[in-house]
Amino acid sequence: MTSANQRRARSGFTLIELLVVVAIIAILAGLLLPTLGRAKDKGRAIACANNLKQLVLATMMYEEEYHVFPLGWVPEQLPAIWYRQLQRYLGRGTNVSGGGVFVCPASLQPGERGAVRAGGFWGFLAYAQNKEINLGRTDISMKHVEDPVGTLLFADTDGWDACLYADSDPTANVLYRHSGGSEASTRTVRVTRRGNVPIKFGRANGVFLDGHVELLRHASNRLFTLKLD
Repeated sequence: MTSANQRRARSGFTLIELLVVVAIIAILAGLLLPTLGRAKDKGRAIACANNLKQLVLATMMYEEEYHVFPLGWVPEQLPAIWYRQLQRYLGRGTNVSGGGVFVCPASLQPGERGAVRAGGFWGFLAYAQNKEINLGRTDISMKHVEDPVGTLLFADTDGWDACLYADSDPTANVLYRHSGGSEASTRTVRVTRRGNVPIKFGRANGVFLDGHVELLRHASNRLFTLKLD
């Protein structure tokens, strides 16, 4: 065989070399996929934070106009409730049947991360309002808030309740769905936990009355009270 033919014969991959390349690609994919998953989760958390910022801005406009906060849960006032009262302060894509800023992007993935239902248990709400704001009352306004920086307004939930309850409450419902969490990750056993949904605590987005958003590991009662702690 001439030297030219030998060079041509050696230019192709052997089976072993091909297997090595495939193995390297598999290793790289294994290293990259978790990073891509974290990046996707972070993107959803950022979009969720933007939703909450829109909700707090709408709430402030409502409070400025009516001098009270939107209603939390006042049965005798139904169907008036915060997510209906805020409709006209939000975009056209926002409604009580699952559109716009009322739905956390992370809850839109029923096939991923153990989501129970897109938009929470009822399918249209993934956030709830602090229980200390107009729960059974109709008169709470900004003048009652002594600590806007340290008082939650809205946070991630599983969509079962209109009001938000602290981790120590018997109906604790702050949902730690971000940063690796799942749609079953509240501090109490909920009716929404069913099937094989894993309980994996991550972090919950919460927006405070001064407008800033935090990724919360815990939601103590201190974050709910209107008084200066």
